[in-house]
Amino acid sequence: MMKITGKMKTAKEIYEDDKWGWDDYQPMLDSFGKIIIQIDDEYFHGDSRLIYEDNGKYGYLQFGWGSCSGCDALQACDDLNDVQELMDSLNDRIKWFDSLHELQLYFKEKDWSLEYSWKQEEQKKVYKSGY
Repeated sequence: MMKITGKMKTAKEIYEDDKWGWDDYQPMLDSFGKIIIQIDDEYFHGDSRLIYEDNGKYGYLQFGWGSCSGCDALQACDDLNDVQELMDSLNDRIKWFDSLHELQLYFKEKDWSLEYSWKQEEQKKVYKSGY
């Protein structure tokens, strides 16, 4: 697996002029690359699952979020330095594959029943997406 670097915008570039601050993950997620699938839980807390594409390479990211600063990493950020640390951490968690086939094998061979979100309908949508 690999890591795509050098393309991501900084937290300052994304959020500095936002009058509401940094209350939305989407601009951050968009900065990581081209999203081809995004499935989010539809609750006040949950997970987001994303598949990225970058020049024939595919990445998978899953992360959790919450509804308050006690259970959500972005809401807990006090300044743009904290936001940048979170962005770097999420970017580092993207699992990159050299081909679509490798990504498909990962989804097929991984024992998903060991994951905490296995029973979520949103989780199953990712596996059934064809990727």
